Amino acid sequence: MAQILSFFRDIISANGVAWFVGQILGIIAIILGFISYQVKTQKQLLFMQTSVAAVFGVHYLLIGAYSGMAMNAVGIVRNLVYNGRNQKGSDNKVIPIIFVAVQCVMCVLTWEAWYSVLVLLGLAINTYCLSFKNPQNVRKSIFVTSPLVLTYDIFASSIGGAIYETVAIISAFIGVIRNHRKTVQ
Repeated sequence: MAQILSFFRDIISANGVAWFVGQILGIIAIILGFISYQVKTQKQLLFMQTSVAAVFGVHYLLIGAYSGMAMNAVGIVRNLVYNGRNQKGSDNKVIPIIFVAVQCVMCVLTWEAWYSVLVLLGLAINTYCLSFKNPQNVRKSIFVTSPLVLTYDIFASSIGGAIYETVAIISAFIGVIRNHRKTVQ
């Protein structure tokens, strides 16, 4: 037990309490993310993805990964707008373009290094796929977006983010198969 406590004390002293708390929030986001890819409706998916983006936004802030924080902040607003759009029955094709443009501006404003463009690409593709109102398309998009964000997470030292993207790929795969079986039956 003393070795475990010493291990955590060393991590906290080397990286700071904020970084450590940020990594714990990343683990919480992993759990929420796994649940999000198992839901059936677009409304449920948007709600869960908004929760994941909020937790990850704070996670990235605390570990100093500001491009990731900015992309998730835009993602929260995007999900709320998409949810409202779905309730009104609107199908405005300009909305995803506006959000991708805002993501590009935020990426420039929070530029960390070349890998900032990876989180931008991943979440811009996600923004576009969420606009289709089809949870199956969102699950499939994970196979493109998650490797991009995973690479960003590795460079940004986001342990929770890296695990999340790996789990997201597995969870999306399960969700695609499970929901495909239901539509075939």
